[in-house]
Amino acid sequence: MNIDEVKSRISLLLGQKAWGVSLGVGSFLTLEFGQPLSNTNGHQHVHGEWHLWIYNCVWRLEEAGKVLAASEDERNKIESAIVRLEGLSLQSIDLQPPIWDTVFTFENQVILRLFSIYSEDYEHWMLYTPDGNVLSLGPGSNWSYDSEAIPA
Repeated sequence: MNIDEVKSRISLLLGQKAWGVSLGVGSFLTLEFGQPLSNTNGHQHVHGEWHLWIYNCVWRLEEAGKVLAASEDERNKIESAIVRLEGLSLQSIDLQPPIWDTVFTFENQVILRLFSIYSEDYEHWMLYTPDGNVLSLGPGSNWSYDSEAIPA
């Protein structure tokens, strides 16, 4: 595991503002960053230059030391809470070994904490990047940076 190499892949995301924050299937979250991409695939959802898909992990959203919502809360509570991320600038990303628990810190003391739950089989989260590659963290302490099609 080379945590410095992973950090270098995501460093350009810092300072970007989150938009298009969305709750997907179950507790999956997506956040867009950067300029919107032209929607040429016929789908209604527009992605940003950076597309963060929080996939197979549990998470907690906090603000100023208080919990706003967690991944297993009622759907309506989650939907109300994640709106808080809209328009906030990403200040830091802390990756914690050995299994890539991640802390995304936004302005105004808003923190999104991710906790890995799979040591095999599933990625914890994926970041689609402007260069057409996808940074995938997980399963376990694995990671990859490969070319992949943008999600629908």
